[in-house]
Amino acid sequence: MQVRFAWTFFVFSACSTQTPTPSPTLTPPPSRTQTQTQTRTQAPTPTPPPAYDLAADRKRIESLARAELGDVSIQTAQDVFVLVAAPGWNASALASSVDLTTHAIDAYFNGRFDKKPDKAIGVYLFPEAKSYQDYCRAKLGGTCDSPFGMYHPNIRRIVMNAGPGLGTLTHELVHPIVETDFPRAPIWINEGIASLYEAPVMPRPGEIHGVKNWRYGKLMTGLGAGTAKLDGLFGMSDEAFRDADEKMHYATARYVCQWLDARGLLWPFYRAWRDSYDADPTGAKTFERVVGMAPARANPAWTAWVKAL
Repeated sequence: MQVRFAWTFFVFSACSTQTPTPSPTLTPPPSRTQTQTQTRTQAPTPTPPPAYDLAADRKRIESLARAELGDVSIQTAQDVFVLVAAPGWNASALASSVDLTTHAIDAYFNGRFDKKPDKAIGVYLFPEAKSYQDYCRAKLGGTCDSPFGMYHPNIRRIVMNAGPGLGTLTHELVHPIVETDFPRAPIWINEGIASLYEAPVMPRPGEIHGVKNWRYGKLMTGLGAGTAKLDGLFGMSDEAFRDADEKMHYATARYVCQWLDARGLLWPFYRAWRDSYDADPTGAKTFERVVGMAPARANPAWTAWVKAL
């Protein structure tokens, strides 16, 4: 969550009821043109910010991780992802994490996303829930909202409980990529793609898909209640996505992305929507153009496919 503060400044002028006696010896004030010229002449030339140094930033992340966590193992994957194995996440587990990150990123940029993050991302891997939540309380201001992991864009850091498995890693890696590749992406497509890859299969180099996972039960509940609908995502605000039905929205978004991917249409839809967002902020027109039917017309086909999984 990004919090923005708007500051308003008020300027008060005092009016005097007394008329001052003019002095014939006063020098007339400079003209507006003279004042502007002097201001332009006297203004210092701003110093341009230093160029971003990726190598230096990676070292900064490593130093900070050691200061916060003590004796840690660190490896970099794909130039920008600095993986930090917290105490208890051993060298073998770190090597597996780096290997998964490498293969997942290769697939993500094989006809899927276009732009990689241009700044380093720290990835903190904790071996179980206690150390993960202890870190959140000590360094991030409170209990982590998710029991699995989170991406914090303000500090460019992924923090995750790797104990249940590395599906959270392939999920969270998506967020800084979407942040760069499709900055205005609504939460539902961002989380839908990320959730798709929390149960990934990579049958060959450069290829990645998602399979049925633990969110399926929540989706079936939503379908039974009539609250899970494909067309309900289009135009859904980020605030609405995060409401009391957030878990059902996650499940709906995930399985809409899986349905599109199974038809070879997820990435044509994503890329076309990204590139035409100004003209189609809800994505509904792009969906109809790519899929061949409007979201409401596609809902029965999607629902039947989901129930057959």
